[in-house]
Amino acid sequence: MGNVLRRAGFVLAIATVFAAANATSTLAGQPKTLAKAMTDRQDVRTTAPRFAQADSAPFEHWIAALRAEARTKGIGENTLAEAFDGLRLNRRALELEARQPEFVTPVGAYVAALTGKQALATGREKRRQHAALLARIEAAYGVPARYLLAIWRLESDYGANFGSFPVVETLATLAYAGTPKRRPFWRRQLIGALEIVDRGHATFARLVGSWAGAMGHTQFIPTTYLDHAVDFDGDGRRDLWRSLPDVFASTANYLRKSGWQSGLPFGWEAALPEGFDYSRAHLGESRTVAEWRALGVRRADGKPLPEIDRPVSLIVPAGWNGPVFLVTQNYRAILRYNNAAAYALTVGLLAERLEGQGDLVARWPAAARLLSRAEKAELQRGLMALGYDPGPVDGKVGPETRKAIRAFQKRAGKPADGYANQALLDAVRKAAHR
Repeated sequence: MGNVLRRAGFVLAIATVFAAANATSTLAGQPKTLAKAMTDRQDVRTTAPRFAQADSAPFEHWIAALRAEARTKGIGENTLAEAFDGLRLNRRALELEARQPEFVTPVGAYVAALTGKQALATGREKRRQHAALLARIEAAYGVPARYLLAIWRLESDYGANFGSFPVVETLATLAYAGTPKRRPFWRRQLIGALEIVDRGHATFARLVGSWAGAMGHTQFIPTTYLDHAVDFDGDGRRDLWRSLPDVFASTANYLRKSGWQSGLPFGWEAALPEGFDYSRAHLGESRTVAEWRALGVRRADGKPLPEIDRPVSLIVPAGWNGPVFLVTQNYRAILRYNNAAAYALTVGLLAERLEGQGDLVARWPAAARLLSRAEKAELQRGLMALGYDPGPVDGKVGPETRKAIRAFQKRAGKPADGYANQALLDAVRKAAHR
């Protein structure tokens, strides 16, 4: 699940307004929930699906080869017949995969839209309704209810929307005619979906979800389902559509296997001393709480930091002039669920607010448009021209690019937070053209 393509919503670019952030919206008949809605206001380039780019074999021949592969994995003939007899390509899935989404919603706006009063009220009511079950899940897996509820909220709006795409149809389409480099991934998901049905965990009619094959209350893709789903209610099926015991246990099981540490929150809002070296603020640097305290780091709300000897990291998700967080291994576990910093932070903050924690002490910076992928690539080229090593010019700000940014910022006498924004791009442009 670490790849954001495990569910359609977080990577789709959709033109809706922020007013939809506390209501469910739809895209071509596909229910779209709040985490999915917040990829709105995107710069999107859409190309029509081109079947000429599909696997060279006609679709029927391709299906025949897939049937043969599925048989080697023990999938029965009845399952294969039900899956593939009369199967058609889903052009809408190809259209959605062909979009080039760019997440340009500022993290503060994303957090605000997904952690509002209605989200909290519904989450607290769900916790009241399922208190006994959630307590059993926490006892078994060590994951508190509030984090499971927060993920449930972001993935399907507490079960309100699972998606409306036939999973086998869309995965077969993408595996046959999708982006060539992604086809092996889609093929694995398709085989996984067949295994789910063949083992009796769900029917094909039940396998409805996002265009990318994510399913159920907490939107597992088929391979994640096979690896991590749990039959907690003991009925012989791992039912992520109708059994909340299975849903919560499966989600907790995934987090535990991703390194969740019992007894820790995702992190704490922090405050930094004047003159702090922001180049320390990234996931690549971990220290104990005592070591951070020695550097002047404290909790923003004035409460003492806990006495724990486990490593934690400092992050500045909106740059040096926004909120700062000390994050634990559990933040990293949430990133394994969905490898997007805005998602992981929103899950953590919503979870703590469900527990009664108040608003952040620091304010988010005034909303500003984030850099597009083309602008990020320009930034990388500019840094390279100045003698820095941002890694490959791919329009993605990863660890190498952030390291190069911090080096540039240090040389320029600016806070070295590694944050890519318009001001940074302007500074690099100016320096590169001197």
